[in-house]
Amino acid sequence: MKTPQDLTIGDAIYYPREQALGIIYETYSRGDNERPGVQVLLSNGEDLSGFSPQEADQFLQPLGPTGLTYQFQNVTQLARDYERGVFGQAFHNAQVLQLTQSLNPPE
Repeated sequence: MKTPQDLTIGDAIYYPREQALGIIYETYSRGDNERPGVQVLLSNGEDLSGFSPQEADQFLQPLGPTGLTYQFQNVTQLARDYERGVFGQAFHNAQVLQLTQSLNPPE
């Protein structure tokens, strides 16, 4: 069984279903004493929208923090920010994290 993940804004993930890297761009509250849900942007600009904590545990592979700080406003602004390259460095860092993990898999 996979360990529950505490993902935060700026964390890189690998999404095996689409064989793509993603960045957590927003977290949302699910109630008292519950882990937050997350929203994911893929490196091709596709917004996967939300994953409950349980869905994140099942479908997302965490890679680590990218250093990105982001304040989500709305999906229109998200698309504009992607086009302007706001996520470029974070996706580069995600690639490095993925490569590092593939060269040094956990035991």
